[in-house]
Amino acid sequence: MGGGIEGTDADVATAVMRGSCSDIGERCSPAPILSAAVIKPHTSSGTSDDVHDGANGGIALQVSDRVGVGSHVPALDGIRGLAILIVMVFHMNMIAGVHKVDAAAKFISSAGWTGVDLFFVLSGFLITGILLDTKHGEGYFRLFYARRALRIFPLYYAVVALSLIVLPAVAAHLPPVAQAKLDRFGTIGGDAWMYWAYLSNFAIASAEKFRHGILDISWSLAIEEQFYLVWPAVVYFLSRRRLIDVCIGAVFFAIGFRCWLVWNGAHPIAVHLLTPSRIDALAVGAFIAAVSRGPGGFELLCRFGRAVGVVAFAVVTAAFAYRFVTNTGRPGEEGFASANLPEIQTVGLTLIAVAFGGLLVHVLALTRSPEPTKHRLVRFFESPLLRSFGKYSYAMYLFHLPVRALIRDTVFGKDLKWIANSQIGMQIAFTSISIAATFALAWMSWNLFEKRCLALKKYVEYKRG
Repeated sequence: MGGGIEGTDADVATAVMRGSCSDIGERCSPAPILSAAVIKPHTSSGTSDDVHDGANGGIALQVSDRVGVGSHVPALDGIRGLAILIVMVFHMNMIAGVHKVDAAAKFISSAGWTGVDLFFVLSGFLITGILLDTKHGEGYFRLFYARRALRIFPLYYAVVALSLIVLPAVAAHLPPVAQAKLDRFGTIGGDAWMYWAYLSNFAIASAEKFRHGILDISWSLAIEEQFYLVWPAVVYFLSRRRLIDVCIGAVFFAIGFRCWLVWNGAHPIAVHLLTPSRIDALAVGAFIAAVSRGPGGFELLCRFGRAVGVVAFAVVTAAFAYRFVTNTGRPGEEGFASANLPEIQTVGLTLIAVAFGGLLVHVLALTRSPEPTKHRLVRFFESPLLRSFGKYSYAMYLFHLPVRALIRDTVFGKDLKWIANSQIGMQIAFTSISIAATFALAWMSWNLFEKRCLALKKYVEYKRG
């Protein structure tokens, strides 16, 4: 799976340090957070516009003039880095899980699909923040869509073109095994146009199966793009308080929609990939962005949000643990922490989003702590390695599946070898090599291609509202 991956405007900074802002400028950057924010001029060609990308490797938050000192929240880059890492660990899991230790490792990694939900929460938070903070500025719609297009389209369409046009064209010149794989990449059952149109989630849901080894990951990008098309108008025409009501309503709508699908026997893939089913995670992030911009809003979130997040996390963990201990649920490739469990598909997805929302609020609260020594959780998310993964997460998300497949087929084979009656050693080797190769490609993509496109953002700067 994958999820909101492009990233948000790091140059559009948000106010985070004091929860004492009103409805005035409201916006958020790849980092996210609270009070009224100010639009900070671009100082580099790379900026992160959303959640999955981490364009310039830094999420800049600027406290508004009326609030005080400017601030940068690098820990939020690390949160994005964590999201892409757990998604990759999930997709690279090949362990059979026969013995207890192996089974435990498989169980833990099988929950990695939740990284997409973390991306969704971040995206909802950051995008809503940007929109709120630029709402009264000049060129609200034009600037937002232009900047989004510069961040998302170049790399995405390059990957789509490579997958649907270039690879099938060169298939005839490759070995038969590779030729058979690449031939089907250009067809996708006649639904190729849906991948060009950011509708791949509907194509996959309709087919009730994943059909493209490279592009199936785009389902979450499709959901975010559909969100981007609608949400700016919602934010523009509603007051902040009314927007909060819409966010709450969207959460309950998503739960009801998923319950209706499950009740009527819809395929698990459709339940998981249809946009109305996943709007709750985006709404949770948007809710945090909107509430934090009200008087005392961030303090309110800190008082209740973190506790609610902990409870949500505990409930989901208990549900997964029950499936593991009782050996029930959907084993096999999905593991016992499957996204297709009925309790997860109905209410669990919302609880996961709330848990990640609580994590987001908690990290933001810790970053504004007056203590001279940083909290260990902040130090963890501010680690250079984790922040680097956050910076290149967009390309890593798009690249990691084909990289995984190539390394698996050419080096490790379909089944991992056993060492001392365990596959963990080979699993660690396979995952580490695959992630390292993906990171290297993403680094090259960023330096040779993506940041060149982002340099054009200087022509579509946000203006102070």
